[in-house]
Amino acid sequence: MNINENVWKTIGRGAVHPSEVLNTLIELDNRKGQIGLWALENELREKMPLLRPSARPLAQAWLEATIQYRTTYYPETRLTRLWNRLVGAEAPSEARTLPLAS
Repeated sequence: MNINENVWKTIGRGAVHPSEVLNTLIELDNRKGQIGLWALENELREKMPLLRPSARPLAQAWLEATIQYRTTYYPETRLTRLWNRLVGAEAPSEARTLPLAS
């Protein structure tokens, strides 16, 4: 089964064990690396408004777990911050407070 399908299956089921979340994220990282984690984040963000209200909290938990996993194992570099701005993710606080060069 595709890893993303597993995530959506647990959201549809309405429950997931924390160890299943961690194992799924580790498997995704092993197969696709940081790009796969970003792809899952973006897919969750895009489809969150389309979910029924009762499924949104679990989808939000998956999104937060994916973000935490990615930021733990792939600390943000300048390139990562640029990528996050390009895909619409919130810019890190230090990037928002830097003065512009004249």
